[in-house]
Amino acid sequence: MFLEVLAAKDICITIGLLILSYLIGSIPFGLVIGKKVCKTDIRKFGSHNIGSTNAIRVLGKKVGFFVFFLDVFKGMIVILLVRNVLEPLNIWTSPIDYLFYGITAILGHVFSIYLNFKGGKAVATSLGVVLVLTPLPALLCLIAFLIILYTIGYVSIASTTATITVLASAWILHFCGLDPSLGFLEFLVGKPTLLVCLLYSLMGCLIIVRHIKNYKRILQGTEANAKKEKKAKKLEQKKYKLK
Repeated sequence: MFLEVLAAKDICITIGLLILSYLIGSIPFGLVIGKKVCKTDIRKFGSHNIGSTNAIRVLGKKVGFFVFFLDVFKGMIVILLVRNVLEPLNIWTSPIDYLFYGITAILGHVFSIYLNFKGGKAVATSLGVVLVLTPLPALLCLIAFLIILYTIGYVSIASTTATITVLASAWILHFCGLDPSLGFLEFLVGKPTLLVCLLYSLMGCLIIVRHIKNYKRILQGTEANAKKEKKAKKLEQKKYKLK
């Protein structure tokens, strides 16, 4: 009977934390901060998306990057809570993989309960999850993202490349990562479990599917290009100075 009560308690806490992660993930920071700080509904401008890319484009770099960091953080907050607070203090031990808390945050961002189950494309929130669970793939994906963005200028292609980089590096580490008895080094370049790699693959598919409209706009020549926009802005500033 006592064991049954403990099991029921674990199930209730787990479900509660999954719901909490979904609700936090659902918070549309781009929309909320845009309205509160800049008095702007970013859904009416740019790509009409609530994500950090459109926030940077519409609200400016300072506010936009703040939105980006919040979107990243909401992917990791419940994982950090469970792993670094509840478990070390022996308050509660998670019976499921930490990644599931991240996935519910990602689903919240994509299908926000506060926006009639509409939302962003999950790139920043997914980065938060990957960063806290497998830092090396997260670092590699950031490098890949910046290289592609700098050379090509399309955020959607950069995001897709970053996603593929995470998947490839996670699977490589799964087969070639270090032994789990090496402390922090194992955390950095250890072997992700098969479950983590499979769930990463599902996350990657979701991100790619969310960018299908962007791929179509690239083929049509109507997709926003950060590199061209930056060049156009510089030319405009130059003309203004000459005047």
